[in-house]
Amino acid sequence: ECSSSLFFDDQSKFQESFIKVVSSDQWKERLDLSTPDITGSNTILNTRLALARMAKQPTIEGSMWLNIGKAARKGGLYQVAEHSLTRANASFCKLMKASMGNALPSLARESIGNIKLQVAKLKHDIGESITALKLIEDDIPASIFLMDEKQLNSYVSSRTADESGEAVARRILQATEWMGCDGIKSSSEIKDRYETVLKLAPRWDKAHFNYAKFLDSLFETRKKQMTDKTKEEYNNMSERQKQEVDPRAVDVRIIGALVEYLLDSVKHYGIALQLGQKHCYQALPRMLAMWLEFTSLGTEDDNIKDDSGQNAHLKEYQELMNKAIEDFASEIPEHLFYTALPQLLSRVVHNNVETSANVALILRNVIAKYPHQSLWSCGWLRFSKSEEKKKAGVEIFLGAMTMLRKSDRDMLDTSQTLFRFLISIAAFVPKTNNSCVKMKNPKFETEL
Repeated sequence: ECSSSLFFDDQSKFQESFIKVVSSDQWKERLDLSTPDITGSNTILNTRLALARMAKQPTIEGSMWLNIGKAARKGGLYQVAEHSLTRANASFCKLMKASMGNALPSLARESIGNIKLQVAKLKHDIGESITALKLIEDDIPASIFLMDEKQLNSYVSSRTADESGEAVARRILQATEWMGCDGIKSSSEIKDRYETVLKLAPRWDKAHFNYAKFLDSLFETRKKQMTDKTKEEYNNMSERQKQEVDPRAVDVRIIGALVEYLLDSVKHYGIALQLGQKHCYQALPRMLAMWLEFTSLGTEDDNIKDDSGQNAHLKEYQELMNKAIEDFASEIPEHLFYTALPQLLSRVVHNNVETSANVALILRNVIAKYPHQSLWSCGWLRFSKSEEKKKAGVEIFLGAMTMLRKSDRDMLDTSQTLFRFLISIAAFVPKTNNSCVKMKNPKFETEL
């Protein structure tokens, strides 16, 4: 307090100013530029810890110790991490005593859960897996995985003095990931745990992404099991029976049996992309691949033998898949789809009409949002040797142009002249062996 009075007239003014600085983006950005030494010490963090003590802010002090511990654990400095997390826990215990039964601030409740999670991760990193699992779920009852949303909300509200629902969700998700990797729980139990996490934190992109990966892995594993079993049955058939087997009908039957895993996986990949872009390069290509491959099944030849009505069910599920993608086309930011332009352009002509329409919709939205950037990736469509692709390209660009202001519309229209010029240069063959040729540059009606 004596030191703080050198800078401010009274302690309350110092606290107010300090809290304002800590909540700013600059405070966090500067720390990202700093690096700890070999002992895990960081001069900037040490100075900020001293300021937090001067301002009598145990929440801020505890959060800083938590950040130090987290960075040290990731860097393999386990002793430093253990010391820092212990100090963080002490800061929040001090705050709990000072609260005298009153509700803790949301930041404090969130940090308490994060400390438990980081300590468990530390134990797991040093090989104490069983201890890590006990720490992470020690006070979480097994019945929580059977609760509906109303019961979960009641459970979380009864724990408000300890930690938030999202903090509980983070601990359960981490334990679920470890259990899945180690094969401790069955797939049905893992599925129940993921669904509980999503009820606790419905707007957490990582939870949706991890659940989508889990469903995706279930789909691929069971698909392989069914395929291997089918191959074994095929090998035991007579030659006459083998001739009656249509491989495409077999694929349709296998996918049809697992289609719910496929649809749910695509759904949660899409929701993860709506909520954040952290998993863009893992979730988006996989979501698009699952969609494009699934909707291509059974559509090339409607004369496939189908005694069980499997094709009808397949088409119904394909319609559901395309409806979901159509919704995601407007809900997922265009700059994420921009990263997948090559994948989308490769299937601009698809044997499923609805899929082709969705691909065109996504490309149209991307071009309308980023006309100058996407032009170079998509412009060739209007000059493709394939008449189908050429027609699709013209329609996509015309659709995008209706969504743009006049200057950008003119730019896309004029760009055709540029592409023709570039194509003529690529195809040009000089008549002599001269090392240079004279060329007349085209005139553009609009500046590109």
